[in-house]
Amino acid sequence: MVLLVEKLSHFLKNPNRMENDHHNSEALLASSLQGFRSDVSKIMNKVLPIPEPGTEQEFQFMSLAWIEKCVDVIPLTHRAFAKLVVEIDHPMNKWGKSQVEEYLDYSLNLLDLLNSVTSGVSHLSHARLCISHGLSLIGKNSYSLALEHLNEIQPYDLGKEFKVERKIITENQESSCSGKDLIIHQSLCILMSISLWIFGVLLSGICNTVKPYMELRKSAGLFNDSLIRGWDSILANEIAKSCGVSKEVKEINEVTRNLKAAVANGKVDEHVTELTRRLKGLEELLQTIGKKTNGLFSEVLAERGKFLNSLQYTSK
Repeated sequence: MVLLVEKLSHFLKNPNRMENDHHNSEALLASSLQGFRSDVSKIMNKVLPIPEPGTEQEFQFMSLAWIEKCVDVIPLTHRAFAKLVVEIDHPMNKWGKSQVEEYLDYSLNLLDLLNSVTSGVSHLSHARLCISHGLSLIGKNSYSLALEHLNEIQPYDLGKEFKVERKIITENQESSCSGKDLIIHQSLCILMSISLWIFGVLLSGICNTVKPYMELRKSAGLFNDSLIRGWDSILANEIAKSCGVSKEVKEINEVTRNLKAAVANGKVDEHVTELTRRLKGLEELLQTIGKKTNGLFSEVLAERGKFLNSLQYTSK
């Protein structure tokens, strides 16, 4: 109590001190947010580097081998966000109501998007198995039956239910938010936008259609943000040119067509070998994507559960 009186007396003798501390605090918060943006930018550059035009890496966009790296961005940005929360000393149990709702909205959307990825992976896995069965029938000289299974991989429609319910923060709500809560709000907006964009790329590559990318890109709302502008300008063009079809699926479909054409003259060995190799590569990529998305789903679900438990504990 004595110490508190001494501090109060000091501030009364120095009326500008409180104002200066306020400005310093605002400057530190702004610096922390900028540091978070910088961390996210570094993550994007490290995990998904933009290739130089004309290089071999330039042609790896829209390949599942490149797309599966997109999953790595999400947990890394989560760690950057956790670092920010610690840095500004504003744990979840001190957040305002709007920030709590934003986080719950964000984590729920992540879980829904991860489920969509799982559905897309299942579709590709089923298509791969059908083609593999066709190859086994060719090995038994059952060409007519084999042709029934040697079908090209088709785009996967996530259905009309595929949408992202993003909480819209009005200007009045945002203006009522200040200090540390405002920093949390702004950083959650960045997390949500980056994640929506990442899943747009991921789902378009897995489902082999431009629809997920176009819809989630619109929801992300980062057209003019320097965090994503470089990647978006390149990928939007690549996805449009490829119609969203991944490099691996395009190659498998081409070899499948060649194999079906070769069945008529019986010269299929070369095509069978090539298609077997490419299907094996697809299987390995799908296993990697499946493992990563399942792990991320468990991680997000666990964090969401801890958050809800902390809310219940705080309310008591």
